[in-house]
Amino acid sequence: MNSVNTAVETTSSQSAASRQPLGARVGIPPRRVAMNLEDSKAGYWYGNDPFLTYYWSAFSILLPEGEQFFVNAVRHYRDQITDDDLKAGIAGFIGQEALHTQGHQVLNGFINAKNLPAAEIEGQLKLLLDTAARIHPRLSLAATICLEHFTALMGEQLLVEDDHNAAIAEDIKPLWMWHALEETEHKAVAWDVYEQTGGSYAVRAGTMVITTAVLGAVMAYATARLLHADGKLLDVRNNWRGFKSLFGRQGRMTRLAPKFLDFFRPGFHPNDHDTKALVTEWREKLFGAYGEMNHLLKGGKSLH
Repeated sequence: MNSVNTAVETTSSQSAASRQPLGARVGIPPRRVAMNLEDSKAGYWYGNDPFLTYYWSAFSILLPEGEQFFVNAVRHYRDQITDDDLKAGIAGFIGQEALHTQGHQVLNGFINAKNLPAAEIEGQLKLLLDTAARIHPRLSLAATICLEHFTALMGEQLLVEDDHNAAIAEDIKPLWMWHALEETEHKAVAWDVYEQTGGSYAVRAGTMVITTAVLGAVMAYATARLLHADGKLLDVRNNWRGFKSLFGRQGRMTRLAPKFLDFFRPGFHPNDHDTKALVTEWREKLFGAYGEMNHLLKGGKSLH
């Protein structure tokens, strides 16, 4: 009888595992989080500060088109991958990025509804990315691993630095924490696709130089457009204070520089930045048995 029960339990367990999304099997589960900001009263939603709110708003505006660019770049090479774990990782990566797009579209709609040019900026970015995507698939994938390096470092920082995540308005914070966790979970997928399909060091390093310059220019433009639309562009004192908090000697973005520069080491891999314990901690905190975000999950449960 015990052996029968054991066999039934094993079969049931195997059946449940087979129903899991592929990404969940390698620690990259797509989580369907329901975001709704229709009743939000958030004004300057990051630290009650116009400059910082519009800086992070600009980043959110770039994400839907940016993440679709990432998905397309990785998907182009999927058929060349033979490793089963990486195939599963690609499925998880695509699923997570698609769901992030939906979440940030909600925030971007919230921004746009304040008579800010979010939709216009997003349309301009689409033209830029569509042009870049036509150059060569290899360069699109190289740009993807560059930008995924940025998002992984920024996600890790948001999870680690309590004063950073505490500055986000309570009804908007879940979007960023969920996104930060999942960027950390899938940070190596595009990189491994690039490596396993013959990507070179010279192309990735050169692409990072160009990508950094373009991203910096786009972020400056988008932030300035939002500030101008709100009549805050000439608030020099507050804008300079916000800029220094990000890019000053001990600024939040400046502190990422050493890990950012690791990208240029020939033998670097994203997992050299060990975030296993951090991911475990935040999976439990957000989506564990008593997870802070379980009430936002469509279907009522996470694959953890």
